[in-house]
Amino acid sequence: MKKRLIVLGAACLVLLACSDEGGNEAPLTQKKMVPLVYQLMLVDEISLDYKSRDSSFRVDSIRGKKYDQVFALNKVDYKTFKESYEYYLARPNQLKAIFDSVEAFANRDRIERMNPSSKPGSDQGKQKKNNKPV
Repeated sequence: MKKRLIVLGAACLVLLACSDEGGNEAPLTQKKMVPLVYQLMLVDEISLDYKSRDSSFRVDSIRGKKYDQVFALNKVDYKTFKESYEYYLARPNQLKAIFDSVEAFANRDRIERMNPSSKPGSDQGKQKKNNKPV
């Protein structure tokens, strides 16, 4: 997980360095940042996986397109994400809370993908004790 955080941090710094200066919009809430950051981390993982399979593969060629898809999926533009990320960079305690939540989110997602019946609220695998009609 630490490797993913390092990759995400590096990717965000690259994105921040390559963009224009933004306005002063309110940052995204931590609740909105968590799935967004998680999905961006997945994009980085996928890009690196492609690179490990094909040494001629240009990581930047797919990463930018996939980042755009993540932003569109979450209905957030890059400028808003950048401003929010900069806001949280200046507040390490809040940023740590976001990354801790991302790790918990990733663990829940991984468990859900491995065992769909473990999804909270799922009735699969549970026995009903009282089958009597009311």
